[in-house]
Amino acid sequence: MGAQRDKEGDMRLQGCVSIIATVVFLTGCPGMSKRDNERFQAVVAKNVSVGMPFVTAIEHLVRAGFSCDDRVAAPAVSCTRDRMSLLPYACIQRVNLMTDAERKIVLEVNPRPLGCAGL
Repeated sequence: MGAQRDKEGDMRLQGCVSIIATVVFLTGCPGMSKRDNERFQAVVAKNVSVGMPFVTAIEHLVRAGFSCDDRVAAPAVSCTRDRMSLLPYACIQRVNLMTDAERKIVLEVNPRPLGCAGL
């Protein structure tokens, strides 16, 4: 009788796993939809713009949760932000800034496409 219960429990677990896998498969990779990209573009536009002081741009992005690698004296700076989910996936949001040679003014703001990965 105990073996029968274990078998029934295993079958229920397999059924639940199958349902979850099907839902995840049918919904695609969460976090990479057109709407998600539009929201990310809006966050970037709200925080940085061409012509703004470079230091101010970095401060705004850091306040918005980004990590910026501005250690190198090059005019290109990359900022990233990790977005975790309750589902088994995570996304990386990235924006590249191009500054003038003195690194005082932002000349270009280039949000990159979202990159997401799941388990």
